[in-house]
Amino acid sequence: MKYEPPRLESKTTALGLAAAVAAGALWASAAQGQQTITFGHVISTNDTQNEAYEWFAETVEERSDGRLNVEVYPDSQLGGERELIESVQAGEIQMTAPSVGVLSNFSDSLKVFDFPYIFEDKETAHQVLDGEIGQELLARLEDSDLVGLAWGENGFRNLAMAGDTIRTPSDLSGQSIRTMEVPLHIEYWDTVGASPTPLPFPEVFTSLQQGVVEGVENPYELLHSARFTEPADHLTETRHIYDPEVLLISEAFYDGLSDEDQEILRSTAVDAAERIRTAKTELGDEVISEIEEAGGTVTQLTGSERQEWKEAAIPIYEENADSVDTEMLRAILEAAENEMYLKAIQ
Repeated sequence: MKYEPPRLESKTTALGLAAAVAAGALWASAAQGQQTITFGHVISTNDTQNEAYEWFAETVEERSDGRLNVEVYPDSQLGGERELIESVQAGEIQMTAPSVGVLSNFSDSLKVFDFPYIFEDKETAHQVLDGEIGQELLARLEDSDLVGLAWGENGFRNLAMAGDTIRTPSDLSGQSIRTMEVPLHIEYWDTVGASPTPLPFPEVFTSLQQGVVEGVENPYELLHSARFTEPADHLTETRHIYDPEVLLISEAFYDGLSDEDQEILRSTAVDAAERIRTAKTELGDEVISEIEEAGGTVTQLTGSERQEWKEAAIPIYEENADSVDTEMLRAILEAAENEMYLKAIQ
């Protein structure tokens, strides 16, 4: 498996490119009688998500008899996640698939997923997201001029360090950890004793290389496909946050399509999301093996060590439950049968 480093681009350059791409797409679609959908995302080209997005593009064109032409731009070519969401809102591009942590800055309802250790396993997370709770959260995105087509998956976030292996929160004392630009993520790492440093995704690789940050947290596959495991090769399976993504489309663009084409996009997005989930489950052990074969280490926590991490997160719930949709947070915790944090927010 060949991996490529993330590209570094300024917000101005990325948005300028997005505008140019959109203009070209509009010209091409007018000339060919097609609707062209520009789909930008930050995932590396060989990651399972990008492979699923390429499948999505091919399948949408096939199912629409060529009426819909999806052009996929991976690897932050059109900007970081925040810039891509803004571009979809502005109509500069039509689709993206951000992590829910960044998307929560645009839809307050999603901030519930910024809390750590909600889900014990993927099966529970899938059940909640695919049920009434998940569909209600997707529907609320329309308040931000966005349509959520389906729940994708980044997976459980784990810790990768350039220095020593981390087993307990006390091992992190004072060490700088790259986080997403998500306030609750930043507060969590501060609570467990680290020095959180929010950085856009395209800047992470170089920041690890140069020692700007000492660690980063992300799902295993993304850590590896983005080559973060080269400078940060001591990994710990903390599974501190289950990180879904959302396949998003511009509400204005979507509303302008026929009912038939809307259904094609929605159903194909659901199918693509299922492909991502299946591929990530099958690829998990392979990615860990590749990390270890390259000289990295992957540490599994004992039950007592994991419990220490979970207990360290209790103050996050106690101090922040009333800053989000508390009833939604409670409903998700109940659906996940998470008694520890339900007690913390009572």
